[in-house]
Amino acid sequence: MKPASVLLLGLFLSGCGQGPGASAEQNEPEPAPTSRLEQAAIEAGVIPDIRNVTLSGAFERQSELGIDRFCAVGNDERGYQVGMLAVFGPESKCEGLGEAQRTGETISITLDSKETCRFDASFDGVELQLPGDLPEACLSYCSPRATLNGVSFFLVGEGDAVARSTQGREIESLCPGG
Repeated sequence: MKPASVLLLGLFLSGCGQGPGASAEQNEPEPAPTSRLEQAAIEAGVIPDIRNVTLSGAFERQSELGIDRFCAVGNDERGYQVGMLAVFGPESKCEGLGEAQRTGETISITLDSKETCRFDASFDGVELQLPGDLPEACLSYCSPRATLNGVSFFLVGEGDAVARSTQGREIESLCPGG
């Protein structure tokens, strides 16, 4: 590379916290946005400020196979009661109830209405993304040829009241009141 290219690359990486002088502490996640670009996007309303977003609400994702649903009732301090439905056609689905704890963008979910299924999902304030490699116990919530692996949901309504209106298939209310 030419010296000017090396300098520009160094400045770019330095701005990302990866260049010379970047410490291990700078690479660890921080609760507050660190870049000016992210802060400007938050202020413009383009992306949510994850520090001010709650998991409480209703989430959905529509496909040609049906509507996947997730809901959460509660708060960050006491935890959440959650329910989820992932559909793969008229007879094929995953459906379960459980609880969750939120730490920043990590949502620790435990489904416990059948076998105990524990995993960490990610939540950016808009989308809740389940990992692609869930424990075997999570299959107890699914009909044959269905899985929760990699399922994602988008926030469609905030708050406990909206969450309580989320309906399942076999489970009438995925997030009942209480």
